[in-house]
Amino acid sequence: MAMTGDNTCVTSLRPTYKTVTCGKQKLYWLELQFVDENNQPVSGLKVQLEYHPLATAAELALWARGGHTRFDPTSPPNPPAGVTDSQGVVRFDDLYWLAVDVKTDGQQLADEMEKRPLSLRRNPNSQPVSGNAFRRETRDRIWRTDVQEKAEASGYHHHYVTIGELCDRLPEIEDWTEPEPPVFHFPPGKALKGTEITRDALEQRHVIEICPFRAWVLALHDTKEYDLANALNLGIMADLAYAEEFLPDKGAHLISYFFEQKCQDLSCLPQFAEYPNYFHTLAVDVPFRERYLKQMYLNTAHPGRDENPEGDSRLFTVECGAHVLVAWCGTASGLNVVTDFSFAPKRCPAELGGMGNVHGGFLDAYQLMNGKYRDKIDAVRGGLVKRGKPLFISGHSLGGALALLYAAEMKTFNPVLYTYGMPRTFSRLAGYLLRDITHYRHVNDNDLVPQIPPEVDLDSELYEKLGWLGDKLGFDWLATSAIGLLPRTFGGNAGVDMGITQERDPYWHHGKTVLFLRAEQSVMKSGDRNTLWIGGGTVSYTEKASVKLYLVPSLNEECLKSTGEHQAAFIQCLAPGELEKRFPQRENVASAGLFTKPLNHFMASKYLPYIHNQLLELADTTRKMDRKAMRTLFREAVEQKANFSNPDEVERNREFLALQDMLPVALRLTQAEETGKNALLRFAAVTEEEVELPN
Repeated sequence: MAMTGDNTCVTSLRPTYKTVTCGKQKLYWLELQFVDENNQPVSGLKVQLEYHPLATAAELALWARGGHTRFDPTSPPNPPAGVTDSQGVVRFDDLYWLAVDVKTDGQQLADEMEKRPLSLRRNPNSQPVSGNAFRRETRDRIWRTDVQEKAEASGYHHHYVTIGELCDRLPEIEDWTEPEPPVFHFPPGKALKGTEITRDALEQRHVIEICPFRAWVLALHDTKEYDLANALNLGIMADLAYAEEFLPDKGAHLISYFFEQKCQDLSCLPQFAEYPNYFHTLAVDVPFRERYLKQMYLNTAHPGRDENPEGDSRLFTVECGAHVLVAWCGTASGLNVVTDFSFAPKRCPAELGGMGNVHGGFLDAYQLMNGKYRDKIDAVRGGLVKRGKPLFISGHSLGGALALLYAAEMKTFNPVLYTYGMPRTFSRLAGYLLRDITHYRHVNDNDLVPQIPPEVDLDSELYEKLGWLGDKLGFDWLATSAIGLLPRTFGGNAGVDMGITQERDPYWHHGKTVLFLRAEQSVMKSGDRNTLWIGGGTVSYTEKASVKLYLVPSLNEECLKSTGEHQAAFIQCLAPGELEKRFPQRENVASAGLFTKPLNHFMASKYLPYIHNQLLELADTTRKMDRKAMRTLFREAVEQKANFSNPDEVERNREFLALQDMLPVALRLTQAEETGKNALLRFAAVTEEEVELPN
C-alpha cells in the first residue's frame, strides 16, 4: 500500500491506476517493556523501530512474472527513536500497519547487560534445536521463564532474546579476536537483525526479556582450607587435560570447545561428559569481559608444525578475570609409563628448592616441557606478576606429580594445588622444604599409583649397583613388585616391615590427604544353619558391613581451631592426636582392601563420581541418594554390634564417620557468597547422582 494523499490510496498494482477516496489511514501504537532475567527494568535504553518493506523480494518476483513492475516496496520513514523510562517501558504512536524490527544501541545494550546477573532458572529454549541424533534434545516447548509467566498472566506478549537479537551494530567486545561474534549471544541468522513485532501484534504491550551478556567461570576459592568446589572443578580440569581429540562437528579440540563454547553457552551449566558419566561443573556467571580467554595447550609429543616431537608432556592453561588455571595431563601413552617407572632419584634443581631429591623421570618430563616452551610458560608467570590473580593447579596421576613440580617452581605465587591419584614425587627433605604449598592429595582407597615409587631409602646401594638400569627404572622389576606394590596393611608399609629401608631420605608424599576409603565393620550374627557334621541348629558367624567414605583429616584441625558459629558447623570434633595413627603424615593410609587395585586409578569412573556426588549431597541435603542410605546402614552396623566387635575397629570407624560428618564445612566459602548459593542451586537442579563403581 502506497500513500497518495491524506484520503486516497492505491488499490491496484496494474499499470492503470484507479484512485478512490478511502478516508484517513488508521495509525497504531506499540508499547515495549525491556527487562532482564530477574524482571528488573532496563531503563535509559535508546530504542529504534524499523519498518519492514511493503513487499518481500519473493512477492516482487512473483508479481513481476505477471507484468506488475511499477510497485515501490520502499517502507515509510521509520518513527523517531524512543528511550525507556524507569520501568523499562517505551511507547510508540502513529505507526503504520506494518511489521517492525526492534533495535537498540548495540554498545549501550552490551555494556548494560554485562552488569545484570543471570536468573537461577536457565532457559533451554535459548539453544537451537539439536540435529545430532546422539545428543539429547535440550529444548522444552512448554518451559516458561518467570518473566514470561508474569507477562502472559497480564495479557502481554513475551519475547526472550539475546543482545545480538536487539543490537543495531556489533559492540566492541574486550579481548575478542575472532572473526565472528560469540555464537550464543549473537546467534547466526538472527544477529543484528532486530526482534520482529508483526503488524497483527500492534496496539499491545510486548515484554522483551533480555539474556544478560555474561559467561560462566568455575567457582574456585583461593584458600588454604579444603574446598569441595575446588575439588570438583579442579578434578574436572585434571580429566579435561587428557582430552585432545578433535571434534569434526564442533571444529575444535575438546579443551577449546569447553572454554570457548560451553562456558559461553548460558542455556546450561558447563559440563564435561566422559561415558558413562556427565559431570556438571560448579559455575558462576560473570560479565562477558571477565570470561575465560583463549586457552593455551602445550604438548611436547605433538608440537607445532615447525617443531620436532619429543617425549610426551602435556598441559593446558587458561585465564579469566578471577583466576589463572593450569592443568597437567597424566599417564596417557607408553612414554608416560616409562616416565612413571624411571624413579631413580635426582637432586632437586634450584628452582624446585635446591635440596633433597626428586623422582628422576618426573623431573625429566617437567624439564622437557620447560625447555621446549619456556617462553610460553614464562608468559603465564608474567601475567600473574602483572595482574595478581590467584593460581590454581591440578593434575591426575603423572599429571599430579608434574603439577606438584610446577607448584614448587611457582611457590612465590602461593598456588592452590589439588591432585588425584598421584605417585610419590619428592624425597623427605625436599618435601619438607615445600610444606607451605597448599596441596590436597586425593587417593582412592587402594589405588596402585600412589603406592609407587616404593617408600625406601634413596641412598641405597641398589641404585648404584644397577648402573644404567637403575637410572632408567630405579629398581629392577622384581624389587618393585616385591617392595613397592605390596599393599599397606594396618601394620604399616611392606618395605619397612621387611627391614629394607634405612629411612635416611625416602620418597614421601606431599600435601594433605583426602581419602575415598572403603571402611569395613565386622558384625557377629547368629542363625539356623544345617551342617553335615553337627546337623541343624543355631550357629554364630561373622559378616562384614562396608561403605565408601569421603575423609578429609585436615577438617578436624579446622574444627579444633574454630569457635562460635564456625564451630557449630561441625557435627563432631575429634580430640587432638586421634587421627595421627589412622592417617600417618606423608604416607599412604591403611585401607580395608587386601590388595592393590589398578582399576581404582581411573579419574572419570573412580575419582570424579565420589567428589561429584558428595557435592550434590551437600548442595541438596533433602535428596534421597544411594550413598546416604549405605552410610546409614553402616553407621547402624557399627553401633548395634559394638560390644561384640573388635574395639579398635569400632573406634576407627566411629572416627571415620565423624570425619565424613565434618564435610559440610568444606562448602562454607561457597555458601557464604550469594553467587555461590546460586551456583549450588543451579547445580542441584540439573545434576543426578552418578554411579560409584565398587572397588
